Amino acid sequence: MKNKIIKLLIIVVILLIIIDQASKIIISNILKNGPIGNETFGFEIISNTGMALGFNDGNNNKNIVVTIFILLIIATFIKNQIERIDNKTAIALSLTIAGGVSNLIDRIVRKGVFDFIRIYKITFNLADAFVVIGWILLIILLIKYSKKKIEV
Repeated sequence: MKNKIIKLLIIVVILLIIIDQASKIIISNILKNGPIGNETFGFEIISNTGMALGFNDGNNNKNIVVTIFILLIIATFIKNQIERIDNKTAIALSLTIAGGVSNLIDRIVRKGVFDFIRIYKITFNLADAFVVIGWILLIILLIKYSKKKIEV
């Protein structure tokens, strides 16, 4: 079971990183002549040196350290809890890890996160969506698991 979960984590993380990085390459070619869309929804390239919603903007190096620290905490959790991690939890963790690693790649290679999906005034990328979806799934699974424990 442990090896199956580790393989699942690795495969999903690698696949999602490839999808995110490929999307950034594709969109940069599409948007060579500028942004497209309207005020509600569109695509435009923004380099974000901050974290979520521009928090800690301009501190790319500090955000690299913070990202690595968070990824190490998640890796330690996985190492210590691997026997208790099911497929659903592995997928949720994979989303979170892949998003974090892909944005970390941007921070190191591009000196900022490559955001391109704009909804109203918020601009993000697939990696950001992976992180948010991963954390939401983890919270849902935690609530579901805690309810099972209480019922027993």
